[in-house]
Amino acid sequence: VAQRRQVEIAPPLVTNPDLDGRPMIGEELIRLAGVSASSEQDYATRGYHGEHEAAPEAMPEVAALFRDAGYHLENLTCLDQRAVEEMGHFSIVYQFGRYDELDRQVVRAKLTDDRPATSIANVFPGADWYEREVFDMHGVGVEGHPDLKRILMPLDYIGHPLRKDFVDQDTLRYQLSGVVLEEEVKEEAAGDK
Repeated sequence: VAQRRQVEIAPPLVTNPDLDGRPMIGEELIRLAGVSASSEQDYATRGYHGEHEAAPEAMPEVAALFRDAGYHLENLTCLDQRAVEEMGHFSIVYQFGRYDELDRQVVRAKLTDDRPATSIANVFPGADWYEREVFDMHGVGVEGHPDLKRILMPLDYIGHPLRKDFVDQDTLRYQLSGVVLEEEVKEEAAGDK
């Protein structure tokens, strides 16, 4: 017979009765050094309850605040916004959620040459592979990562495929794949006769 394990979930840091008791994590975040903006959002239209901006170097402390308030890391991704804005940049977008209630928070960290991404893998171990994907697909380094190397592409692959300026150096890759598929189809058809 399997035994159920009781899991302790930390109580919310600040609650607001007008928001059905949801934690007001933004009030705690804005007190941290490096957090520049925090706003409540309409979940029905945005898909999350709060949106926050933080400096990349503040992310370990921000992640620890979410962890200690009972949140888990849902997702971590990178956006290449260099072509979109005049002073374009990469951004890392972190999404935190709770299992015990519907509450999702998004934190954006804008990266620059002098403000690279900072690892949160020591706070949320699952961030390890997300951060490796950011490096592999976008070429964005993550300071403090325990083992930053490619995770999806071959180790000897040149370039980072999700960058807006990416040009695949191996133009033969696409030409050959179509030829191989055609030959495989012909062989299968010949074997069926």
